[in-house]
Amino acid sequence: MNKSRFSSVAVAALAAVVALTAATPAQAADFSVTADKTANLKGAGDTVTVTLANLPTGQGVYLRLCAGTLAEVAKARPADCVGMDKTVWASSLAAALRQGATEAAEPKAVAVVAQFALAGKTIDCSVVACGIHVRRDHFGGTDFSLDRFIPVTFVAAAPAAPTAPIAPSAVASVAGGKVKIQVANAKGQKVTFLVGSKKYVRTVNSDAYTFTATAAKGAKTVKVSAVLGSRSIGSAQLNLK
Repeated sequence: MNKSRFSSVAVAALAAVVALTAATPAQAADFSVTADKTANLKGAGDTVTVTLANLPTGQGVYLRLCAGTLAEVAKARPADCVGMDKTVWASSLAAALRQGATEAAEPKAVAVVAQFALAGKTIDCSVVACGIHVRRDHFGGTDFSLDRFIPVTFVAAAPAAPTAPIAPSAVASVAGGKVKIQVANAKGQKVTFLVGSKKYVRTVNSDAYTFTATAAKGAKTVKVSAVLGSRSIGSAQLNLK
């Protein structure tokens, strides 16, 4: 049976019982689950190998990542879980195997990820408690005896590298016979503008500031520059004619 058919069969069956939130009754004493790793999982995506021991003959389970704690899951089955595309179906029942279940006797590779979307919201397992929930498949109806929960944790996301500030800069031009010096990324700082022999000091009030001055009358060229502190952030020799 192909995966899409498994998903449609399992989704319909699982939806029929997922709303049940009754307290979990006594569990099957001999059935147990173990995982090869549970801590420091990769947030972007990891795989946990789960081994099922003493699963009753002819029965099956679903395994999937869900939000919740051991205490919460002991009271009610978790509702915030990954979709069927990341759910593992394991069984020893022939009918289940024909519908797409995998052999329960073999270790199961369960896909986990720190964040997953659910009904318009995002579950972040680096913020809330999560674990791999094991439960009876749809052939078991309301049987809670195989419910198990393996808490897992993920590696904390590395903090984003700080963005380096953009250095102030200045570009000079001539328009309408006037000198214009455009200053970027120097908001709140004092900039000294040199136009020929004249000096002007201005406090830049935006990150896209324009200083305008008139060059000496009759001059053909003029040297202009902008200085922030003791450092030039731009200079040019402009033709005025």
